[in-house]
Amino acid sequence: MSADSCETGDREIWKNAEDSSSGRGGRKHEIARTLEIRSFFTALSSWFTLYITQSVQRQKDQSSCFIREMPYGECECRMKVHLRMRPSSKPSSALHFDEAKAMVRIDVQKKQSNSGGPTKLYTDQIVFSLDSVIRTTDQETVFDLCAKEIVDDVLRGYNGTIMTYGHVGSGKTFTMTGGNKEYAHRGIIPRAVHRLFQEKEEKPEAGITVQMSYLEVYNEGIYDLLQRKGEPGGCLMILEDNGLLEIPGLAKIPVENEAETLKLYFEGEKLRSYSNHTLNQMSSRSHCVLTFYIERQTGIRTFQDVTVAKLNLVDLAGNERLKNIADYRGHLRREAMGINKSLSFLLQTVYALRLGQDYIPFRHSRLTTLLKESLGGNCKTVLVVCAWPEDYFLDETIGALRFAQWVKCLKTTAVINKKLDFASTKRRYVREISDLRQELALKDALSGRMGASYNELTEEAKTQLRNKIEAFITDEKELDQIPIENFRQVKELFCLFKEAHVSIHAQLEKVLAEYRLIPPPEEPPPEDNGVGELACEGFHVGIAPLDARPERHAKPGPLSPEAKSCGVSMLTYKEKDVPEGVWECESDIRNDAFLEFKHATQEGQEQETVLKNKEEELRTKRRYARDISASLNKAKQEVEELKKLIEEKGVIKPSNCAELEKRAALMTRFRFVKAVYHKVHKELKIAKQNLEALQQEVRDQKEKLLVSFYSWFDNVAKYRGEETEQFMASMA
Repeated sequence: MSADSCETGDREIWKNAEDSSSGRGGRKHEIARTLEIRSFFTALSSWFTLYITQSVQRQKDQSSCFIREMPYGECECRMKVHLRMRPSSKPSSALHFDEAKAMVRIDVQKKQSNSGGPTKLYTDQIVFSLDSVIRTTDQETVFDLCAKEIVDDVLRGYNGTIMTYGHVGSGKTFTMTGGNKEYAHRGIIPRAVHRLFQEKEEKPEAGITVQMSYLEVYNEGIYDLLQRKGEPGGCLMILEDNGLLEIPGLAKIPVENEAETLKLYFEGEKLRSYSNHTLNQMSSRSHCVLTFYIERQTGIRTFQDVTVAKLNLVDLAGNERLKNIADYRGHLRREAMGINKSLSFLLQTVYALRLGQDYIPFRHSRLTTLLKESLGGNCKTVLVVCAWPEDYFLDETIGALRFAQWVKCLKTTAVINKKLDFASTKRRYVREISDLRQELALKDALSGRMGASYNELTEEAKTQLRNKIEAFITDEKELDQIPIENFRQVKELFCLFKEAHVSIHAQLEKVLAEYRLIPPPEEPPPEDNGVGELACEGFHVGIAPLDARPERHAKPGPLSPEAKSCGVSMLTYKEKDVPEGVWECESDIRNDAFLEFKHATQEGQEQETVLKNKEEELRTKRRYARDISASLNKAKQEVEELKKLIEEKGVIKPSNCAELEKRAALMTRFRFVKAVYHKVHKELKIAKQNLEALQQEVRDQKEKLLVSFYSWFDNVAKYRGEETEQFMASMA
């Protein structure tokens, strides 16, 4: 029911109520109440209908929206997908197009076999939703729908990519390049070039500069199509640094106008890989990427930003089934295998991005590596799917539409790319500071504060403030006599008050110490002038404090001469640990037996070899630590000298730029030497730890050697008491 009809009915009811007798006042009141309730529900129904309509329209706009604006020049972009059908005299009856809703329905005949019954045929429908369906041959319409928005966004500073996908002969190269017979058949690339240089001519104040590069991916090799004659045009490599791709050796040629750009482009087209195919006499057998690098100044006067952007125009090679290739020589089959392989990796990459997997296989092929930024990075991307609407190519058309459906789900985050120009940034900041100072001066003039300065305080001004603060502390001046003009002066006043507080506190401590009201301050310990030289068994690390002396223990008794001659003096070996009966034979016999144990027995030889190796390593470590100690002393001495020199220079105020440069060089040298000192100190600390551990290993090895000798000597102790010659003869 419409609102007008409701209002008409309400008026009739109210009129009938007024015509009633006055004795029916209750009835009139009841009717008025009913009309109020009815009006409320009518308004509520109208509001609800309007709300539902606006919500549906908002959802529709969001679903068909290409870009959602985000703060700071960012925008979340859904990849747009367009379908372009090649004209055909025998279109397939299974394809149904709805250009208004941008949908394609495909009727697929399938077989269903019932158990025990005959096979039945049934029709399955597959529906694909796209951004637009193009069935016209008008190239201008294709450019307006697919590429114009991307080219305009590139001129604003966003990265953009337009690429075509489809099977062999579906019209990808015609869509990108166009035909060469009529001017109206120009493709996306010539029209995009015209749009770029049209903007450059219309806005010369923007200072637009354009560079171009053209490469192809043929059999997993990257080749430059703009190399001049006589230059090497071999396979190029892709380097990646912090997510940015770089191709060393790829030519980036500056271009000034549309004619020069198209000339270079057509020269590159001549070098592209083509082959004679059954579906196309000039079938492209490689993926080609034409890139334009645009720099543009935005803003006015000195507040100009330089934006840089890339426009990638990608013409992918067509996929095809190997069974449809009648190639007796084999090169078309090999090319098709390479093309299908790279496109298969492209499908895997898009599928992984669609599922949001942690690992995206961008590096599986050269093509996916080049399209990394276009598929999932800082770029606005448009995909144009080309298809041939015939029954023979129905499977390829379904595959291309499924790929388009995956791509439609991808989103990228595009950002306006601003070029860092330190000179322009400095000019901008200087201009902003100047404008702010002028604004402050104008504000002071309007408020009656004339003569306020916002520059750095001079030494004379600081001295005057210091004198006023001292007078204020000694009650010679009032607080109102201390000037407060700007924020910089307030900060300087705080610093001067802190300086006065520290000075007064030091004077108070000195007076209290003179009257012995507080203990006198401790004198600092004498400064260590070095880390010392290495001794035979350790390091000299300065003077140890008196309370660091180790506790005294009972002094052990002196070793016997026999023990010294046997070599026990190498260790603090306790006499009770020696096997019983070792000291009962003569010292000469033990010495000879010890030499025999080290040189004649296998156990002694192995332990003696290990001990010698460790001792040699210990000597090497000591020499290395001694060298580090000398370097550390030298660095510390240089640090002290530079420190004194800097303190002397700091008292004198520099009068010219040369003295400032000398002082800056002196500070740089001081920081460098100090860093070297800390580095060498860490190395010395590590060397000490390694040397102590190695010394402990040597002591352990010596103890092990002696313990083994005692055990061996105890086994031959049955000869102790015979003559020495007889004993040695039995030992041999």
